[in-house]
Amino acid sequence: MNDLLRARLNAQYGALAVADAYTCGYTKLSLSRMVSAGELIRVRKGAFVDSRLHAEATPEARHALAAQAIARSFDGRHTVRHVSAAAVLGLPLLVDDRQLGVFHLSRRSPGDQRTSHGLHIHRRLSPGLIRTAAGVAVVHAAVAVVQTAALAGVKAGVAAADAALAAGRITEADLEVALEVSRIGPGMADARLTVALADGLSESPGESWTRVLFVSLGLPKPELQVEIRDERGRLVGRVDFLFRAQRTIVEFDGLVKYAGSNGPQALVAEKRREDSLRGLGFQMVRPTWRDLYDPPRLEQAMRSAFARSTG
Repeated sequence: MNDLLRARLNAQYGALAVADAYTCGYTKLSLSRMVSAGELIRVRKGAFVDSRLHAEATPEARHALAAQAIARSFDGRHTVRHVSAAAVLGLPLLVDDRQLGVFHLSRRSPGDQRTSHGLHIHRRLSPGLIRTAAGVAVVHAAVAVVQTAALAGVKAGVAAADAALAAGRITEADLEVALEVSRIGPGMADARLTVALADGLSESPGESWTRVLFVSLGLPKPELQVEIRDERGRLVGRVDFLFRAQRTIVEFDGLVKYAGSNGPQALVAEKRREDSLRGLGFQMVRPTWRDLYDPPRLEQAMRSAFARSTG
């Protein structure tokens, strides 16, 4: 790869259109050779990504890279939207592989929508809804959230909304406006529920999904990120969820904090903290990713904790 193309790739966040390569001295044949050599990955006709970035990326980040390249291949005539926009914006995506296999763009001029081979071209959106991220046109983050909810469901929408709110990238008012202007169509019910549930106090996609499950299981609404103090007013811990009336604390356990060289110390510290909270009369529930995929298991753990607190 020559210096011109490497610089272009770096400036374009690892995404490349065929026209970019031509301006850097490449031909159709030399591009094909680079793909064969593993320097570039062709994600769609006329759209390429840096193979090094692609190899190191998560599935969501790979989707974002490909969406950027595909948008570039349309020479600025389309806007990235839906799940693809959420990916480009760096919002978490609680979606399955099937949804990551479809890319979503909007026309920037009149025309019908169409779908072919993993690419969905939607009708034009208002120019006022368009922003720039990673060097390509994308919909406003709030629009990306409600579109993601409509397409992929409430848990995906809430995870994206919570992250955007927590980062200060959108407001609750932005989400309300997005509902009205995004031309969602099917999926509006999920989009509305997402906006109603969105809360920037959630600190991870796992916490967001846990909250969605609390609603689907008919559990009381918890308080988020609550400081628990002892009888002397000393801080014992800040907890993810507090069901105050049921004297039950829920801490989503993604297990990441126990990895690495400091993992054992973190595990010991967490055990002491949990013992202190139990000593104050709280029941503890620690769902993991496995529990989120098994709602009856989570419900049983929650109902059992509630029963113990009143027993």
